[in-house]
Amino acid sequence: MATISDFDRKVVALLGDLTIDKERVRNLHIREARTVTTFVEEWLVSRYERPDKKDEAVYQEITAFMTQHLPTKTEKEGLKNRIVNGDSVVVLDRFTVRVDISKGKRLVTIPCLDESKAEVSNILLDEHPGLLSGGQWGAGRLKLRADGKDRNVIELEDFRPMQSGQVRLQALVDARQGFSTEEWLAVLIRTMGYEPGAYTENQRRNIVLRLLPLVQKNLNMMELAPKGTGKSFVFSNLSRHVWLNSGGALTRAQLFKNLSTREEGLLARFDLLVLDEGQSIEFKGEGDIHAKFKDYLESGHYTIGHDKITSECGLMVLANIDLDYRGQPTRPDFIRQLPEMFHDDALLDRFHGIVAGWKIPRITNAHFAQGPGIKADVFGEYAHQIRTASPAAFPYGLVPDMQGDTRDSKAIERLARALSRLFMLNPDQPDYDEYVLKPAIGLRERVRSQLAALNPSEFSPQVKIVVAEH
Repeated sequence: MATISDFDRKVVALLGDLTIDKERVRNLHIREARTVTTFVEEWLVSRYERPDKKDEAVYQEITAFMTQHLPTKTEKEGLKNRIVNGDSVVVLDRFTVRVDISKGKRLVTIPCLDESKAEVSNILLDEHPGLLSGGQWGAGRLKLRADGKDRNVIELEDFRPMQSGQVRLQALVDARQGFSTEEWLAVLIRTMGYEPGAYTENQRRNIVLRLLPLVQKNLNMMELAPKGTGKSFVFSNLSRHVWLNSGGALTRAQLFKNLSTREEGLLARFDLLVLDEGQSIEFKGEGDIHAKFKDYLESGHYTIGHDKITSECGLMVLANIDLDYRGQPTRPDFIRQLPEMFHDDALLDRFHGIVAGWKIPRITNAHFAQGPGIKADVFGEYAHQIRTASPAAFPYGLVPDMQGDTRDSKAIERLARALSRLFMLNPDQPDYDEYVLKPAIGLRERVRSQLAALNPSEFSPQVKIVVAEH
């Protein structure tokens, strides 16, 4: 067992029940028994672990719970049979509710049962509004109910979300005051599931940039890197408010709105849409999607039919690019390794920043977290709250005035706002330039370098802005 460092003790002392030992969670190997996200895995460990309980006992209790309540695809029919026989059954899953206005029903999707037409009462939705906003992992009690029309429906009669108690933003703000900025960076790295000591200072500052779209609404970014650097790991495991699309074809209906079902698309339902394997992604009806992306990334709204839809969802594109023997992109116009849609300088200009994923090393066992960090579900809810928190509740996100190219200045302002919120720094603090302003400018400069490579007659590779004194 790893020795407990002074930093570990400080994390637990200042953040208390908001933390979990990431190394112990990993060593339990829960995912070898069943594929679940990190925030579900940590919730299960939090429920069953005790300081005096051996890992083997914790593992046995968790796997027994999952066997009973998280069916495999081969077990789903048996579970449905129990429901038909009149049993009240508890299942562990990501429940999502959509409202069918024409039928006046609230329909529940339960993936483990391949069920999309279960029903739920408005009273339960008032208690758990997260079911309506992209879905929520939790334990749901199901029963069969006759709907009065000579047919039966499954009803979600009770729901207990997987969340480590009430998440209070002020608790995070108070705890942050006890850490230096470099220590807070280490806390964030641990929370992401990585070990800060396994990375250089420059690598730590690059890897944490992945969190920016979680804490800032309508932030559009890319991360371009070789395989194996853990690009998608963070987004699939930290927040229920993120949708990760892992390659494959995407349609206008999936992204924006399905005019047949009236169901809103991914961009309207989540805080962040992540397009993984961006170098091979295919868009069905690319021309229309291209135009709507340009509209949305610029304005935060789009039009489908007669509907104008506004959203605060950001877009993150993750793609693999080729590197040379020095670990640098093999070509200056590396953006051309993405689908042709992204070769349009007008669309690319609407992305605020590009993370230099080639500066982040491939993941090895040494890079995984080896001590306490903030629980994944807790951080996911904090990030969700930070996006829209009032200055009174969360007094961070201030940026100095910037003058220059409009898109550059707006992009840097938005990136700086995100970094300010992530590190809880304002312009009057000594670390602001180093941790907020310089990284924001660097992220935008990579966009400018690719714009210049695509269209050198219109774009220079340098960001030319003047930042007001602060």
